Amino acid sequence: MVVEPSLSSTPSWKDKLLGGASISIEMDRDLFLSGIDDDNNGDFDLLDDDVQTSIINGMPTISFSDQIKEILFKEMELIMVIKLLGRSIGYNTLHNRITSLWKPISPFYLMDIENGYYLVRFVNRSDYDRILS
Repeated sequence: MVVEPSLSSTPSWKDKLLGGASISIEMDRDLFLSGIDDDNNGDFDLLDDDVQTSIINGMPTISFSDQIKEILFKEMELIMVIKLLGRSIGYNTLHNRITSLWKPISPFYLMDIENGYYLVRFVNRSDYDRILS
């Protein structure tokens, strides 16, 4: 089993989301905010009107402004959701299998979101388009 040393030294997206590992905004800026315009280097001001919470029919809801939606959609532009059918396999095995089957030109990032679902984030638009088609 081959594991890239550069990927294993950084915490996974799941660890970052759950707070299990410390995050350095400066180190992760290129990876996570690469889709945002270079004019503001990934920085933006979150205003009070940008996020509104409410309860509708007993369910908590969150509404985002158009500015925040644009940023979120831009970040999700090259992400694909995949679902494993049948038996489940380990993270490293899946990563190696995807690499050998898809043969991407640039590296990609794989995130386990549980219940057999994974997010695959591509760096290269041509990889994303080729694999999606």
